[in-house]
Amino acid sequence: MSSTDSTPSPLAPLDDEDLLQEILLRLPAQPSSLPRASLVSPRWRRILSDPKFLACFRRHHKKPPLLGFFAEEWGMPTVFKPVDPPYHIPAERFSVPKPSKPYASWDLLGCRHGLAVLVNMWQHRQIIVWDPLSGQQHRVNFPSGLHKNEVAFWHASVMCADDQDGHVHGDCFSSPFKLVLIWVVRHKQPFACLYESASGGWGEIVFTDITDRIYFISPGVLVGNELCWLLSGVGVLVFGLADQNLRVIKTPSCITLSFGSVQLIRTKDSRLGLAYLSELTIQLWEQKPDYDGVVRWVLLHTTIQLEDLFPQMFMDEESVRIKGYNDKYVKINGYDENTNVIVLSTIRGDFTLEVDMMEIKHIIKRNFKSSNIYYPYANFYTAAKGVGWKWLDLEL
Repeated sequence: MSSTDSTPSPLAPLDDEDLLQEILLRLPAQPSSLPRASLVSPRWRRILSDPKFLACFRRHHKKPPLLGFFAEEWGMPTVFKPVDPPYHIPAERFSVPKPSKPYASWDLLGCRHGLAVLVNMWQHRQIIVWDPLSGQQHRVNFPSGLHKNEVAFWHASVMCADDQDGHVHGDCFSSPFKLVLIWVVRHKQPFACLYESASGGWGEIVFTDITDRIYFISPGVLVGNELCWLLSGVGVLVFGLADQNLRVIKTPSCITLSFGSVQLIRTKDSRLGLAYLSELTIQLWEQKPDYDGVVRWVLLHTTIQLEDLFPQMFMDEESVRIKGYNDKYVKINGYDENTNVIVLSTIRGDFTLEVDMMEIKHIIKRNFKSSNIYYPYANFYTAAKGVGWKWLDLEL
């Protein structure tokens, strides 16, 4: 027998476990990718379900894909609106937790790092930190100093607090988290309190006094180590996560803080920004330090002309005038800080605006005005997320 006869044959590429994992890591991060691949064979499913592989998959892709939007309308149950095919996920996969008491309801107030936060102010007096993919929940009781009878408005924000090197947000339910609850007493006094799951307790309640009346609170935006909420008629409420300090920043004097016309954003430079909608034009503002080091609002050169971006059918005067409404009615009703995407509502339906790319996408068709508030939800949809992969519409 020659020496060449005893040399083992090289493995086929897909038989080499390490090479196969490298190939699978490069699958797109879209919701259908890993569930579809997991159906190829038990071996593939074993690899794709391995927590170590999934951690590598998240690190490789870094940013989780947008799966859809939680839509909340006053007096109506919160529903999930998935993105369009070919990445469609049935809406029932994301059913909001049901309250255990009659006439109670959970208000969904935001999503971040694959987690959603829900609040019940009146009956349960609790907050739920919820993983919509697995259905797992953390329940947190309100801080003892919150007296519900005096509260006019409230909001909450959640974020993953895992600071380990290399951690990629997207599977954060088992990681430590921070939760900030804010509430307004008598329309004029904002309060805030920080909960940290690592310690299992609330910090001190902090507050600030203002002179103007508050009419509503917009969802929070995380900028650096600060959470920011827009207060109508007042400005921006800022809570520092490090020092647990609460303060108010005035908005530019030329801007009217009306519902649906202003949205806090996180700019390319990771600064606090502001998008101001007037008819079909969006101005972009940013907080920048001047030569003296004083931080001020600066109007950026970028101005978004929606008339140039909306589909032609939307701008056609004859085809889109419905039931006496102005066909150019547009308002802002959602924002995703990680992708810098603004959700716009019109009588023709709802659109996403990618601010950085200046691109418009029609996500929901409709022939009437809507008061929905949209909370974008992004996460890695994997074969190991509970039974989530079984719900994916693999026929699409």
